[in-house]
Amino acid sequence: MGRSAVPEEMLAGEYLFRRYGATVEDYLRAADEDTRLELIDGVMVMHSPANVEHERRFSFLLRLLSGFVASRGLGEVFGSRTPMVLEDDRRFEPDLLFIRHEHLHRLGEVELQGPADLVIEILSPATRSYDLGEKRRVYAEAGVPELCLVDAEALRVLVDRPAGQRVLDQESGRLEFRAIPGFWIDAAWLWQSPLPDPAACLTEILRR
Repeated sequence: MGRSAVPEEMLAGEYLFRRYGATVEDYLRAADEDTRLELIDGVMVMHSPANVEHERRFSFLLRLLSGFVASRGLGEVFGSRTPMVLEDDRRFEPDLLFIRHEHLHRLGEVELQGPADLVIEILSPATRSYDLGEKRRVYAEAGVPELCLVDAEALRVLVDRPAGQRVLDQESGRLEFRAIPGFWIDAAWLWQSPLPDPAACLTEILRR
């Protein structure tokens, strides 16, 4: 079975465990709605529960994305409990993903086959190097059209179009998303404490 699972990082109570020599069957047996698991080329990765600041940013972005997409009838937005199967042994659970209406036929009862039109990852201390390294590389190889990386540690948002080809790196100012025509955020909203009112932000987005 290869090396046993050992913690890669333990920062402020967070962790990222790897189990080497894992199969798709191992992943399917272990995955459930309470455990966030990913599989990348025979390595099963388990994340610690997200910290409070991560969840606040997740909730904020989910409300903005879902509200805008629903108002324009563009497709569907899902959170981190929807696996994205890029290959049989490459299965990921992005923080947020958007699927256009014309691609919803690839969405099954529990997972999306192939890349979403937009993937958003909110980096945390334990997963930062994994998200910026291996995960970003695999997203590029799978042809994810647009990847957004929210890096609170560096106070910046990175956007790749397609994944692997950086086009934006900004701390503040209007940030538009090609996958969702008309949708934008001010990157500086993400660093405010407390975060701004999502309803007020959505009203501003829809007004422009």
